Amino acid sequence: MTFGGYPFEEQLRADLARISSCVSSEDAVCVTTHCMYPSNGLVQVYVRGSSNWVMVSDDGGALSEALSAGVPSIPAEGYLNRFISEQGLTIKDGIITSPRVPVDAAPMAVMLVANAAKEMAHWLYDNAKLKRVRDFRKILADFLEKKFEEKCEHDMVIHGEFKEHKFANVITFRSGARLIVDPVWNDASSINSRVVANLDVKAAKDPKIQQRIVYDDEEAWQPSDLNLLGMGATVVPFSRSYEVIERLAASVG
Repeated sequence: MTFGGYPFEEQLRADLARISSCVSSEDAVCVTTHCMYPSNGLVQVYVRGSSNWVMVSDDGGALSEALSAGVPSIPAEGYLNRFISEQGLTIKDGIITSPRVPVDAAPMAVMLVANAAKEMAHWLYDNAKLKRVRDFRKILADFLEKKFEEKCEHDMVIHGEFKEHKFANVITFRSGARLIVDPVWNDASSINSRVVANLDVKAAKDPKIQQRIVYDDEEAWQPSDLNLLGMGATVVPFSRSYEVIERLAASVG
């Protein structure tokens, strides 16, 4: 059995289940890893091959990350190769690529390429002295979309006790249970709106709804604001959100 027509995909999915998610794309299996670019976007790599061998590449992700962040120029590929050649990787036309490896070595090649892409992007950022910024709400939404595929809806309306409220991320499971994953900015307007929305939904006492508010713990939060958010729903720091959501999903799904 194969998933997207690639003879190696079933084994790849099984080998990477605990550390990555796999989705068939037009000409490859796209693997979203837990490695992060300087922007905190998740590194994606692409696996192509046959039933006997595969090659893994970042499809130019590392250089695209740097260029989109404003790195003014990219060094020659001969210079960049020195960072990855000892790992058996190459860069050509802006793409980091592994050599052909046996299918059972695919997980190792995936992590080699993902880490190389991450490290190269970090080096390019540091050399250009760029400020590292992130939109944690987008990163969170992307993670949920890739992790739960069709089960995650964005900007979904949920009925509270008194009115309707829109939530950025709602995961619906086969059991009918729903998990609200609600990101909040560190400002009074965002905090107040998320507290009110979550309190109203909580007051409706729907046993099939679980609620979590996610905040960016790289910012300096006042304990009083976090305590206020906790009145609406259980509060989760963004740095731990992946593991918390995966564990909760396994218990309610």
